[in-house]
Amino acid sequence: MDTSPFPLPGLRVLLADAGQRRSPVIRLELIRLRCQLVDVLDLVAEPDALALALQRQSPEILLIDCDQPTPALLAQLAEAQRQHPRPVLLVAEQMTPEQMRAALQAGASALQLAGLPPQRLGALLQLALARFEHDQSLQRELRQTQTQLAERKLVERARGILMREQGLDEEAAFQRLRQLAMAGGQTLASVATRLIDADQLLRQR
Repeated sequence: MDTSPFPLPGLRVLLADAGQRRSPVIRLELIRLRCQLVDVLDLVAEPDALALALQRQSPEILLIDCDQPTPALLAQLAEAQRQHPRPVLLVAEQMTPEQMRAALQAGASALQLAGLPPQRLGALLQLALARFEHDQSLQRELRQTQTQLAERKLVERARGILMREQGLDEEAAFQRLRQLAMAGGQTLASVATRLIDADQLLRQR
């Protein structure tokens, strides 16, 4: 039984083959790992098909197998990741440092250089899943921090209004905001926003 944080059995994998023709080998290894290969996308025959395939198949992870990541491929990947972020394992026969940076910026979670040894596929999928979850966690923390900072600025601005209009000191103005929030079952930020909006309306008259 797979008890790892990112179990592979049942994992929905979309393989995008950009000319390496390793899909039979990858398919066999995915079967051994008990993953589900939802489709094999031929990016040589259909170079612009990545976004549509991702939308139709909704894989849990994307595996790209290429000679090297071209700007066109990375542009498709970046656009797909903007619309629906997901773990991406990018395998390439060769990559320059610049291509590696570009691939990571486009949304690749893990990179494998110089081919894909089948016995390493499971570990690489685990790495991509773990790196994606780590990056998503960092982004959630960043958004939370930005939200808290914005709310703090609103509260400070509302407190300034109360100090100006009601002659309160800083502590008394803050306590007044807390009382209003508790009485209305609202957050400090929502009460502050209403107070700021009301102040702006009054000043426009």
